[in-house]
Amino acid sequence: MLKKAAIFIFFLCLGGSASAQSITIGIDGGVFLPSDSTVRNVFGDSWARIGLTPISFQTDQRWRFTFDVGFLNASSFGNDATLIPVTFGVTRAFPDKSEIVPYVAVRVGPCFADVNSPFLGIDESEVVMDVNASVGITVSKTFYFEIRYDWMSEVAGLDFSGLFISAGIRLFDIRL
Repeated sequence: MLKKAAIFIFFLCLGGSASAQSITIGIDGGVFLPSDSTVRNVFGDSWARIGLTPISFQTDQRWRFTFDVGFLNASSFGNDATLIPVTFGVTRAFPDKSEIVPYVAVRVGPCFADVNSPFLGIDESEVVMDVNASVGITVSKTFYFEIRYDWMSEVAGLDFSGLFISAGIRLFDIRL
């Protein structure tokens, strides 16, 4: 399923990024809630997340290129996990005349995973696949709030898929 989703998102990116555009970059912070009970029990129920991502301040309803870089880390009783997803995809805003603009995004890409759990007898570092989908809102072209679900390939038999809840602020604009 992850391979099919990756191929689909890749072709959406090709179609959505054909013209030059400006992208607003923001920094976000939030919480990651793993869905797997073993991951929650060994590494913790909630993890801190910090990320760098484009903010969708679109004035039209076209699909546009997007990316996301995140850093997650959880440590609990000598067990440590670090995940760094770097995903690319498309986003689409649904603007109207208000200061609050909803958007959706789908992305795919690699995720560096470093997992060390003496409790489970695991010490692995590998690159796995990450596919995510999100919904969010931007407020006054400055702040954003997002809920996203990430599906990740297993690392040493563990499923690190889960829900992100994050908020961010505008940093700067770049022109593609």
